[in-house]
Amino acid sequence: MRRCLLVFEPPDGGVAENVMRLALGLEERGWKAWVAGPERSIIHSRLEAAGIPIAKLPFERGYGEPAQDLRALRGLLGLMNDRFDVVHAHSAKAGVLGRIAARVKRTPIVYTPHCFPFVGPWGLSRRAFSVGIERALGPLTDAIICVAESERELALEKHVASPERLHVVHNGSLPCEEGLERDPELEALREAGPLAACLAVLRPQKAVHVFVEAAAFVLERLPEAQLAVVGDGELRQNLERRARALGVDRRVHFLDFKPPASRQLRSIDVFVLPSAWEAFPISILEAMACGIPQVATDVGGTAEALEDGTTGLLGPANDPMALADRITTLLADPERRAQMSEASRRRHAQHFGLELMIERTVDVYDRVASGSR
Repeated sequence: MRRCLLVFEPPDGGVAENVMRLALGLEERGWKAWVAGPERSIIHSRLEAAGIPIAKLPFERGYGEPAQDLRALRGLLGLMNDRFDVVHAHSAKAGVLGRIAARVKRTPIVYTPHCFPFVGPWGLSRRAFSVGIERALGPLTDAIICVAESERELALEKHVASPERLHVVHNGSLPCEEGLERDPELEALREAGPLAACLAVLRPQKAVHVFVEAAAFVLERLPEAQLAVVGDGELRQNLERRARALGVDRRVHFLDFKPPASRQLRSIDVFVLPSAWEAFPISILEAMACGIPQVATDVGGTAEALEDGTTGLLGPANDPMALADRITTLLADPERRAQMSEASRRRHAQHFGLELMIERTVDVYDRVASGSR
């Protein structure tokens, strides 16, 4: 059985979910997974229960802690003394350290950026720095897995790697878990009126403040509407203060995330993702799998997942009024929501199942391990 080391840095969100699903699914396809990640992550307990070896390393976001980065690099080099057929690094920081370690140990390396680090509202110096790193490491990378066609196009535009090194593998997700007990708090809100909820890690990227700002417009047009923010993260207190300042704090309910996502998705009528930037959001796929119509911003590869007008509605980023228009349109039209629900389940089953993602990823591993890009 071939051996793969999965390296990741973000402790939660879509990257961690992707790594966990790969680790749990590789063995059936002839690959044994090891995982190297941050010291704390929401996926560690699940991986440990499955018997997957985990190395917990001092990964830090950004480049402000060089001593920590050096410790993490040493840890990876030590792990790679035990030979692997492929190392697969996920996200920018793990991509830098993982690719350096893999090249030192002469191990084939695959990299999935899950959104290149130069994408986002960054200054010119940070963008130039990030582009420079990606260009320097691109030729040392046997394969780059882009999670969306738009990400591949961006890699070519920025001269990150040559076309033959770039592979598109859309993210995938499990079917909706139907047997779970529904969330009682969300169910109570839904009984009072049609419910739109934003389920996301509360970081700047997800721009949940736009949903909070859209709330007043939604409630003005549809007073019976119910709104919720479901998630945890660094911005939660700021978002709660913003809701109070806008006078919608009694109508926008903040709830903790209770995994798996299916548990809470099945208790809402419209899923909302107002992101400022994305690669290919797994949360859209999870909502689709549960038959929940989606309202999202047209950023990154989101339009490759959400079929505008069929499974949900796309709109511009950072536009509370436009977001409110789309939320209100769906909350006020149960017949259209029912049509979108059916279309969403069908689209997920045809294009975004987890098995298909793992199969295509393993195909890249096999090609890289055999020396063929």
